[in-house]
Amino acid sequence: MKIFKSLIILLSLINTSTALAQTAKNPKFDSLVHKRVFYYDTKGFNGEGWDSLRAEINKAQIVLIGEQHGEAEIPVFTMKVADVFKPEALVVEIDPYTAGKLKETSLNTVGYSSYFKQNPYDFAFYSYQTEMELARQMTLAHTDIWGLNEISFLSLGTFFNTLGRLAKSPINRDLALKKAKEYAIHDRPIYKNIDRYNDFSAYKLKASMVDSLLLSFRNESNECKKMLRDLRASLPIFTNTSYAARTNMMKKNLLNYLSPYITKDAINIPKLLFKFGANHVGRTDDLKGSFEVGNLADNLADASGKLSLHILVFGKIGTINQMAPVDNTQAIIPYDVSTDKELDMFAPFYSQIQGDEWALFDLRPLRDAIGQGKLKVSPYLGKFIKAFDVLVIFGRTTGNRFIE
Repeated sequence: MKIFKSLIILLSLINTSTALAQTAKNPKFDSLVHKRVFYYDTKGFNGEGWDSLRAEINKAQIVLIGEQHGEAEIPVFTMKVADVFKPEALVVEIDPYTAGKLKETSLNTVGYSSYFKQNPYDFAFYSYQTEMELARQMTLAHTDIWGLNEISFLSLGTFFNTLGRLAKSPINRDLALKKAKEYAIHDRPIYKNIDRYNDFSAYKLKASMVDSLLLSFRNESNECKKMLRDLRASLPIFTNTSYAARTNMMKKNLLNYLSPYITKDAINIPKLLFKFGANHVGRTDDLKGSFEVGNLADNLADASGKLSLHILVFGKIGTINQMAPVDNTQAIIPYDVSTDKELDMFAPFYSQIQGDEWALFDLRPLRDAIGQGKLKVSPYLGKFIKAFDVLVIFGRTTGNRFIE
């Protein structure tokens, strides 16, 4: 699912036209929008915009990248941010168990093809080429990978395989491995047929079945029991019946990772680099009306006397991976941000981008002017200006390819 998709399309359309009318003839707005250009080549990023962004990164303890999913350039951008920032952990939109498996799998480059033939979408977005390369580079740099999501509905087979390998009881081990095989066989052909995506095994899971497993696993390790509790908590998220359950799980998982760093005497937050869909990592709760993990990260940084930096990034024109089916010939489609009803309100910014340019826009002067009542923009655009510190737009976007 693309970032912002849960926002009401009709509201987007109304707000978009209002935003363009307000900004196109608004000298105050124009005077506060400053484009700082930079470029990417074989040596990396260079230019005024990159120098400015590096300076901002070096001030922060937590850097949060809110992205448009499916664009191959964004993981590359994230790698370069990490080179500057040197985080202790990359915090991502997968579950904690998948994160552990991702670190292991990312290092076996020769095994990618065979792995993904058996497990086509096992790592969600990290089943894409440049996303997996990001995971590999982070692992090689001894940067941990923290996953905050619910259990992935796309990888139940792998989940139960992991559970089976952890089980001590032969009966429980066989039970979990049997389910792993059943789910993998059932789901494998569905990945390439978008018309069957409602048939994934996860959508048929019942709480009563997970409760039965919890009873069977009652004498197993705490790790096994926690996996099953997390699976049960994920059920309403699988069926999209509780957005709050999803955001709460992200926050809970973040606090679980951070528990060694928070004591009664001090909050010693390590350097963390987040990469999520943009709705989740703004500094305010304006985007979806929910207290997101980005809000929590900002508050934790503040409580420890540190700063967070919230970056919104997307491309202008080219191609994009629409995330389904798992077939590059179908999933990668033409893309133009001006026809994207979730992002076309940013026209005053992306209309300035030429060719292969990358550009940095500082949103904080706009935010301050809005807060002081000196500038009016559409409510929807205003939410993003309040939520993010800087905006990065690049001219040419390439659909990220599934690993085949």
